[in-house]
Amino acid sequence: MSDLLAKRLCSVALSVLAVSFVSGCATNGSPSGDEGQMPLADSEAAFGYEQTEWGKPFWERWMDEARAQGRASVVGQNPTAGAPAQVGGGSAAMPVAMRPDLDGLRPKLGVYIAADQRDSLSAYRLMNTLDRYAAANGLTLVKPNELDESVGGSDACGAATPMGCPELLGIFPGIRALLVLDINSTSGGVAQVRARMVDTDFGIEYDAVSTELALRAKTLGDGSDVTVWSDHVLGTAADRISIAPWFAHSFALNGEDMYINAGRSSGLEADSTLAVHGEGSVVRSPAGRIIAWEPGPEEGRIRIKQFVGQNVAVAEQVSGRMPTPKDRLTLVE
Repeated sequence: MSDLLAKRLCSVALSVLAVSFVSGCATNGSPSGDEGQMPLADSEAAFGYEQTEWGKPFWERWMDEARAQGRASVVGQNPTAGAPAQVGGGSAAMPVAMRPDLDGLRPKLGVYIAADQRDSLSAYRLMNTLDRYAAANGLTLVKPNELDESVGGSDACGAATPMGCPELLGIFPGIRALLVLDINSTSGGVAQVRARMVDTDFGIEYDAVSTELALRAKTLGDGSDVTVWSDHVLGTAADRISIAPWFAHSFALNGEDMYINAGRSSGLEADSTLAVHGEGSVVRSPAGRIIAWEPGPEEGRIRIKQFVGQNVAVAEQVSGRMPTPKDRLTLVE
């Protein structure tokens, strides 16, 4: 009897030891990983949120949600029902004729082509394709001529082209990023396209990428070089813009009201309420690049009264202080 009891006690002790060992691996293991370096903490915790999804930083979840909403608004599905769209050329964008009206918030992407390249057939084909696929990537496209008009004659910027005035363009016409295309046509209907992007609000300059594209008329259908390239470039732009939630700026006063650099084309609706935020906080990578923006405390609210065309709205003050052009205005759900 004593031998049986001893065996049972030994078995219990081994079980307890096994559980303790497993628990020790889960709770006391080094967070540094194989390299022995502490990983970057999810910055959402640093901002005081009670619940944190440690598997994915909050700026990546913003990115997923923004892309999912952009795609879902095109196909008419619930944006949270499925997985977010893949980045790049693997996702098939819908033809223009199949797109219903969009109701999601769509940041503006400015596309600039130098005046001496803008009227080439290659430039026309690139712009037409980008315009066709912008909505499928949750973006509103602002074209080169409109960018030129926004900078021309302005005392706020001494540069001759929009490329020298990214901050001004962020206020009006309100682009979240500037995509600069340099097009050099070669023989056989092939063009060397160099693309570089600047985040107008946060001053981030991304590396330029050069690609050879077949731009002959017979090579412009679905799955062609230019459609795959356009979907990839626009998807990349949408991902980069999504380091922050959607926001707008005020750019001029109209008596006691103000003009906002977003309208119906950006997905705003009449009577929408926007919160006024000051500088907020940025999150930087170990290399020093801004990778996320967290809105600062709400300092006021405004309400959309009416629209002026597709890209501008008139708003009135509701509470708090009036926004300045540098303040960022986020949608109040």
